[in-house]
Parts: sequence; structure tokens; C-alpha cells
Amino acid sequence: MLEKDGRAGEGVSSRNSGVIHAGMYYPTNSMKSKFCLEGNRLLYEYADLKKISHNKTGKFIIASKKEEITKLEKIYKQGLINGVTLEKFEGKEIKKIEPVLNVEAGLLSPETGIIDVPELVTALEGDIQHSEGIIAFNTEFISAKKKGGSFSIICRDKEKFEIQSKVLINSSALNSDLVSRNIKSLKEEYIYKINYAKGHYFKYSGLNPFSSLIYPVPDEFSQGLHLGFDISRQLRFGPDITWVKDINYLFDESLKEKFIKAIHNYWPEMDPEKLNPDYTGVRPKIQNPKEKMQDFSILEVNSHGVDGLINLQGMESPGLTSSLAIGNYVASRV
Repeated sequence: MLEKDGRAGEGVSSRNSGVIHAGMYYPTNSMKSKFCLEGNRLLYEYADLKKISHNKTGKFIIASKKEEITKLEKIYKQGLINGVTLEKFEGKEIKKIEPVLNVEAGLLSPETGIIDVPELVTALEGDIQHSEGIIAFNTEFISAKKKGGSFSIICRDKEKFEIQSKVLINSSALNSDLVSRNIKSLKEEYIYKINYAKGHYFKYSGLNPFSSLIYPVPDEFSQGLHLGFDISRQLRFGPDITWVKDINYLFDESLKEKFIKAIHNYWPEMDPEKLNPDYTGVRPKIQNPKEKMQDFSILEVNSHGVDGLINLQGMESPGLTSSLAIGNYVASRV
């Protein structure tokens, strides 16, 4: 495994919400739907097995206004089609569970939860090493080309070197388009340009009064600015979606008013003075800002014609939840 950074999981893998999703939003029979549902089960099993900190918190998808209830109904129907467990609640019923919420209605997803992502990454690293795999940190992929039945792969740490492999898997997330263009046998028509969608997270320094994650109804471009917390119950809000031209993790503090307004729609008593910048992440989207969410892209020889190459792109949410299911699928294709 080639890893350009000094540690694993420093990019998309760790700069997210750390949520184990249930899979109610995604189109029927899409890879996102299939892998999210399977990945949800596998991730809870793996976390139990490896003693990774996690919590099946449940999640309320909420309608703050009456006109949003029709959107809730669509999510409910799609969730049932996908095989997701969902329960309908009226606003006054939710109030008994989450007293500070001010909402018209909601859906409870009992299979949604949170996981400690650094612990997950460490466990996966251990699996690779125990299976006699090698992780080469601070090692950059330069190029690959087919030579006979194998790939000649040029890499660089302090100096350039070459390795041979019958199989090449590109799972480089934010850099997947750049890596793809340096696989010499892969035609441009099978490469998606990665668009960078930055997300900001604000943390809340006050007490966390919530027992469940809280998600407003999503729009066609993202899952909305939601309320979550980590294993220590540190409350945070985000991510928003800001399209950027390059990968950077600078924090735009001017977004605070936008966050306050969105949060006050469902938690009117939230104290803005306790809302502070936390961190940012960048999603690797294969759609542009004007397009709806796209499915994962996993292309192999029957698509692009390059024997031994499995090319993964657009690995955004629910990529963390889906990770073990995607791993199983890729392993089976190898």
C-alpha cells in the first residue's frame, strides 16, 4: 500500500463526521445504497470485534417547517425500499425524547451511530500488517504502465523506485483523477474529474443536551448542516458545502452567521457565543456544483479494458460506512 502522507487516514477518511450511516437517502440498487447497508452491519461487527469506540446513537431526520414534511415522506418511502429501519414521529413525540428541539415531525433511524475514526484506521493498519502486507508511508505514486501481464509502478520516497504488480487498485480519493491520468493504459474517457467540496464544522462549548444525532431534511446536493457529536459527546455542527478550486483546510470564520441561522431553525435556545470553529474537510465529488449527487464509481476491466486495474473514484459519504463492504467487493473482483 502506497501512502503519500506520514500517517494513514489524514485526508477524507478522518476529516468527516465519523457517522455510521443507515442508507435511507440513496437510489435503489445504487452502490451507495448497497454498500452502505452492508457496510453498516460490517462496521458495527468489526468495531465490536476490535474494541473500537462506537455508539449506536440513532438519528432523527427532522422537518423544521410543515412544508418540509413531504420531503420526510419521500425519505421514509425510499428508506423502506432500501431496507432501512425507520420510525415516524410527530414533533410533540420528538420533544419528549429531545426536549430542546423545535420541529414539526421527524424520522428516527435507530441503526445510525458514531465511530472513532482514528481507532478504526489503526485497526485496519494492524490487519494489513498482520496479513504480511506492507504500508509504505511518505511514498508518492508517480506512474504505472502495463508491461506484459504486470504493471510497472514508479514510486518515490527520497528517491524513485519501481515495483511490479499484477493488480493495481487506485483508491486515492481526492487525488484519484491525478493518479488515474498517470496510469498510462487508462483512457481519459474513463477518468472523472474530481471536484472539491469543502465542509466546515463548528463545535459547541456548552453542554450537549441531545441523545441522538439530528439531521435536517437534505437537499439534492448534500445531507444538510447537521448536529453530531463524537465519542466524548463533544457537540459539533456541519458540514456545510463550499466548492473550492484546490485542496486546503483553511477555516472561513465568516460562515458562523449562516450556521447560527440554520441551527436556530430547530434549536432556538442554542447560544451563539458558545459556537466556535473546529475543523474542515474536503469531499472528492465526481459531480459538479450544478449536478445532483452521483454514485460511487468502481471501474474494472469490463469497463475500461485495462486488465488488473480497479479504479475507485467519488468515494465520499457514505464512504466511511461503506468501507468494509467496498473492501470485500474489490477483494472479490481481484
